[in-house]
Amino acid sequence: MTTQTQLYKDAQNLGVLVAQDIAILAKPYVKGALAPDPLFDANGIVANSLASYASCGEIEQKAGVKITPDVKYNDIMGYGSRAPRRRLLQSEGLGLDFTPQEVRRIVKEMNGNLQAGAFEATTTGGVRWKKTAGSMPRYWSVFLLAEDINDETLEPIYQWWHFPKLGLDKPGAQSLTMDAASESPTTLTLLQDGDNLYEAGIDGPGFASIAAALGFGADTAYVVTISGTPTGGTWTYTIGGQTTAGIPYNATATAVRSAIEALSNVGAGNVLVTGSAGGPWTITLSGVSGVPTVSGAGLTGGTSPTVTIAPA
Repeated sequence: MTTQTQLYKDAQNLGVLVAQDIAILAKPYVKGALAPDPLFDANGIVANSLASYASCGEIEQKAGVKITPDVKYNDIMGYGSRAPRRRLLQSEGLGLDFTPQEVRRIVKEMNGNLQAGAFEATTTGGVRWKKTAGSMPRYWSVFLLAEDINDETLEPIYQWWHFPKLGLDKPGAQSLTMDAASESPTTLTLLQDGDNLYEAGIDGPGFASIAAALGFGADTAYVVTISGTPTGGTWTYTIGGQTTAGIPYNATATAVRSAIEALSNVGAGNVLVTGSAGGPWTITLSGVSGVPTVSGAGLTGGTSPTVTIAPA
């Protein structure tokens, strides 16, 4: 028996995401850098969308990756008060911590704050580098990708973060032992890049089917147009497998909105409809997954009346 608490909780097992695999990619910072777009398509990650980044290689499993927000406020206290009257934001940022396992050049550059020209090939096929005093700090754009899987569809789900400007905070100790990789832990601190701090998202074929249940969904506007000058009848609107009751051919924007809100996968407050009675209507859904369709089979009169829908 489902309890009222369980009904209100609306727990979604597929919404529990785990980082079953992780990739960290980096490149030298360029002002105004944004995450690749498009980044995903129906098959997953768009081919070559991350080609400009260098991989940091495998990451230590036990340490994982930690994203630690750092927010500071100034509390405004009233004289004799026991709690703040207001809070003013002083600063906000975050730290990114991970432990690379491989001796990659990009990792050496980040952890050692080494300039690109510090590396020199040796005649024996090796490499050497020189650390100079007083080197200016280098900044990095980092892309973090964490992969999980939808247990029902067996399709991948990706959590991702793009940090446009990170700087080395404090490199960890490099331990040379027989039972651990020798590369040192990495701690990077987020810096502001214009108005941007970072971008993040969840995507992939395995996420599309659960996005709406978790409260997500892109706000996409569509225009519905009736042609053929009908004199009566109704049309219907379908989204996510659910179809409205017949909507009068000359319905007002309010009537169209009410019909769509009546769908259980939409609900009140998630629809915006504008337009004149009889259309065209611009319909915008919030937090609802799926591509809408319409049917004018119920329209009558006029000259072969039809209803069409297209992105605004």
